[in-house]
Amino acid sequence: MSKSASRPRRPVIYDMTSDQCVWSQAGVTPPRKCHRAFDCMGCEVDAKVQERIAQGIALHKDGRAESWRQGLGRRPIEDRKCRHMLTGQVALKYCANNFDCARCEYDQMLEDTQLSLEAAAPPAEIVAGFALPDQHYFHRGHTWARVEYGGRVRVGMDDFALRLLGPPDHFDLPPLGQPIGPDDVTIRLRRDDHQAPVRSPLRGLVVAVNPRVQQDAAVANRAPFGNGWLLVVEPTHLRRDLRGLLYGPETHAWLEDEATSLTAHIAGEADYALAATGGRMVDDIYGTVEGLDWEALVGRYLLG
Repeated sequence: MSKSASRPRRPVIYDMTSDQCVWSQAGVTPPRKCHRAFDCMGCEVDAKVQERIAQGIALHKDGRAESWRQGLGRRPIEDRKCRHMLTGQVALKYCANNFDCARCEYDQMLEDTQLSLEAAAPPAEIVAGFALPDQHYFHRGHTWARVEYGGRVRVGMDDFALRLLGPPDHFDLPPLGQPIGPDDVTIRLRRDDHQAPVRSPLRGLVVAVNPRVQQDAAVANRAPFGNGWLLVVEPTHLRRDLRGLLYGPETHAWLEDEATSLTAHIAGEADYALAATGGRMVDDIYGTVEGLDWEALVGRYLLG
């Protein structure tokens, strides 16, 4: 499959049941798909529609000019579904705040929830002995990016890198508010006297770090795509940066190539036949196989 055929045209939002813009769902505009993971407050489309409404430009065929808040507000209470209910983020919630999301405590609570410690591990298939979940974008330096509700992106290291280097003693994570860029070394994994620079998959501002992995770094190995996440980023060029990452079927081919390369590397460096046991690769390849060079592994698979 070609790269263009396998790559989605818009950001894939993790664990969402709806991709329709709330303006469309409220009947204010024609059908439109959301491209910002329902980050309405920073949406250019939302700003343009609001500007047209402020200018009195009709959006309806019958001449009405109204916002989606007004459109929903005219409905009976049982039809005044909160935008988070419209998007499938919550099962049941009706609006009692005139759809003024910017001043809504419930809306803020959901925003804060996105930065919480808990992140359920997604279903993953095993490819060449390593876990590979859907709806994740991958950097060739073995970090992942997951676009979540509200437009933020959760970032971590993948199963391949963490099994390759083994359980870390510590992660050096960037401070909140620090700007990061694609390919920047923003994280460092430390084990014994070794360290491994870890590249960022995209640009933005760091809005959360995971204190759980700062207290127990090995949680990243136990749940690399769940509670072992490392950062949450407010992206600044989301669609552009995602185009430079791997997604979908191309991640399968890439991971299989990486596993084949690793097997050959280990056979050449340590005269050791690496093979998955019971469908999974060993938890600590570096610690299991004698004679491996840490710097060579980091240079080839995290920085190469």
